[in-house]
Amino acid sequence: MRTTVELDDRVLAAARSRARTRRITLGQAISELALKRHEMEEAAAVWPGDGDFPRLPRVEGHVITDEMVERAFT
Repeated sequence: MRTTVELDDRVLAAARSRARTRRITLGQAISELALKRHEMEEAAAVWPGDGDFPRLPRVEGHVITDEMVERAFT
């Protein structure tokens, strides 16, 4: 998708460096950096109402059942 955004100079410099190093477009580099940050925030998120209990990042198609947890601790 094509769009116009205003970026902090440091973000642009980091994205340009990443693009050069990986030999990808600037847009791809910005997307990678944005997704990486999003995944970090997802991994650090907590369940609503559970206080500070951390949750693991999601893995599409992978479900952990109560039975699996019980087997792991027996």
